[in-house]
Amino acid sequence: TNNWGVCATLQTMAAKESRGFEKDDDSKSSLMQKYKFTVKEDCLSGPPTTGNTSWLEYIYFKLGRNCSYEPEDLLDNEGVCPLSPGTQQILRERVFHDLDPRDIVDYHCHIMGNGFTGSQCYMHDCYYTWRYPLQKLKAMVFSNAAQVTDYDDKFGDIQYISRFIRLIKHFVPAGIINPSMTGFIHGRYNMLPFDAFYDLLPFDAVYDAVTGEQDVNLTSMYVPNEYSIQLATEFPELFNPVGSVNPHRHDALDILEQLSQHGVNIVLWLPNSMGMDPSDEKLIPFYNKIKELNMVMLIHGGNDQALNAGFHDNSLGNPLLLRRALDCGVKIITAHCATDGYAADIDNDNRSVPCFELWLRLMKEEKYRGLLFGDLSQLNAVHRVPYLKKILEDPDLHDRLLYGSDYPAPGMSLLSQTSRLKRFGLITSEEKVCLDELFKYNPLLFDVASKRLVRGSGGEKFPVHAFKKHPLVLPAK
Repeated sequence: TNNWGVCATLQTMAAKESRGFEKDDDSKSSLMQKYKFTVKEDCLSGPPTTGNTSWLEYIYFKLGRNCSYEPEDLLDNEGVCPLSPGTQQILRERVFHDLDPRDIVDYHCHIMGNGFTGSQCYMHDCYYTWRYPLQKLKAMVFSNAAQVTDYDDKFGDIQYISRFIRLIKHFVPAGIINPSMTGFIHGRYNMLPFDAFYDLLPFDAVYDAVTGEQDVNLTSMYVPNEYSIQLATEFPELFNPVGSVNPHRHDALDILEQLSQHGVNIVLWLPNSMGMDPSDEKLIPFYNKIKELNMVMLIHGGNDQALNAGFHDNSLGNPLLLRRALDCGVKIITAHCATDGYAADIDNDNRSVPCFELWLRLMKEEKYRGLLFGDLSQLNAVHRVPYLKKILEDPDLHDRLLYGSDYPAPGMSLLSQTSRLKRFGLITSEEKVCLDELFKYNPLLFDVASKRLVRGSGGEKFPVHAFKKHPLVLPAK
């Protein structure tokens, strides 16, 4: 137990120097058989203590997290919500007037860790040393957005997931939705099943395309599938498990089968960092297995600069490369709607074109309707706001959009600039004040509210069903 009330029940495995990557020579063993890391719910409480703050820590605090309060502060000791009356009214009348918080499904939330406590997570060595200042600073900023003060120490994993759980369980005061109710809306008790379900995204390693073995030096980050499944097992009212399988691994099809047996129906890829070319015809058996198991793929679209400590090739984020999987009948959720960077237009002389335009071309092809989707993750970030406006003002896309936060990104003040939303005419001055106040308490609530409030020039808004379980993506259970 550390000094802020977080503990873990650990049966630490024989960890390698990589702090992850424990190989299992028996590929047919149960996926969860050797995974022993658990988080005790009754020890998840309280924020970390920060102690003295240096000038450098102050800078990355401002870049990564500028929350003035803890999520628990949304209710005081007497059960009174300190939010201004105007903010409460906006939440009640414009955000949750037709959306029950317990129906929210976040399709894009990341989990991460350093593996020092047995989670088997891994972060590239570049993130721990000032010999690589940009990578080190990046890790500090992202960790701080998740209120992790010891990302390079033994409590980093527990701090990350504890903060995440506290944000979810203190998502919104019940009295804002229904004045006759008290406390927070959360799913801890069956009588108040109002909490959101957040998909956890494990990140698979880079594999050599010839040998099918893990390559630690080229892997920026690794989070085992078992961690996602374990968290969903311990907190079924909060999390849905998600898988991540690099098709280059020799047991990829077997892993897909095992994931399906554990209730996983979404598989994450970030080709830019994981090293696969989605258009490679050698991946057809993988795609056929995905379709056979009725799984959905969540694939990063466009450029990515977050995970570039190891292998990194942004050309693999070209949306047009998804045609191979789509032609196999695989359903794909394109992360961020491919709203970052440029790629070669392989249909037209390889000229450089915004990735979003290439994704939009696929979305307009009738044969891919019902197969290709996009998530809203990070669309409210400063560099994506112009594309946010375009998507808002194209109603033809709206029935194929799903909500995603890209947690912990909403906690980064550098990205969450409401002034830019207002400058583009997407929110009013009153709504900007509301969002700025929410950001100080809970970035998850801020993210949902901002995407519910934005309006196009003709009053267009994201449909309420985009924030719920999408019937075209996941089969009914």
